[in-house]
Amino acid sequence: MGSEKKQKYHVLARGIILSEDHILVAHCLGMDNTFLPGGHVEFREGIRTSLSREILEELGLESEVKEYLGIVEAEFDLEEVYHQEINHLFKTEIQELNYTINPVSQESHLEFYWIHIDEMEVHNLQPYPVRKVIKDYINHVSGAYFESTFERVK
Repeated sequence: MGSEKKQKYHVLARGIILSEDHILVAHCLGMDNTFLPGGHVEFREGIRTSLSREILEELGLESEVKEYLGIVEAEFDLEEVYHQEINHLFKTEIQELNYTINPVSQESHLEFYWIHIDEMEVHNLQPYPVRKVIKDYINHVSGAYFESTFERVK
């Protein structure tokens, strides 16, 4: 009984912030991956509000949360803990930002920078199915999108 792995479930709101052919990513210092800006949905808080709040906390900037683009579910193991998450993805705009200048992080464990949309794999953007959502959105493939790291249902 005592050997069962600890489990955590996360509901996240993530912003797809584009500037020409670049996307803004977050990087947790010491990790080998990047992810989209945003974070956990709090109790008694709507998903759009969560995303705006997280971006304000992370970047110190007001954002405009636009259309809902889709959802990516994912699972991973980290330090003996099984994590399962739902990432709600929104097109998001921040007037002050463009790809020529990396924004300053308001959180000491995070950094933010622009990557070319063709380099999402090089920068290990996670969870990896968000890469397909971003490419489909840029290529005007009709959504909303659902992607998963779980095996496909047969």
